[in-house]
Amino acid sequence: NMSKVITFYGASGNGYGFDEVRPQDAWATQAGVAVFAAPDAYGWRVIQIVELTGRDHDVRPIWAYYDAERYGASAVFLTRTMDREQRKTMIRDLEAGLSPVIGQQHFALAA
Repeated sequence: NMSKVITFYGASGNGYGFDEVRPQDAWATQAGVAVFAAPDAYGWRVIQIVELTGRDHDVRPIWAYYDAERYGASAVFLTRTMDREQRKTMIRDLEAGLSPVIGQQHFALAA
């Protein structure tokens, strides 16, 4: 099964490659960054960007996806990285460059 790879660009101009995964797959237990998106006329409209801690019991990404679905998200894109600082930097760069519909502040959760 061929997975579709898409590049999202941050404000810095850096491109980050993401794999499209099925929403029902176990993507939320990976360590990395997930982008929830809705198809639009020009490709993908980013709804939300979330950090994935890689912890099995971290249900926040699943709840974030359910919330993003209410705004039209139907696709999950995943990039894997174990490095927490790298994830944070990537999310800041992507959010600054992409204007997601739902910002990180929407989920004011303690880490």
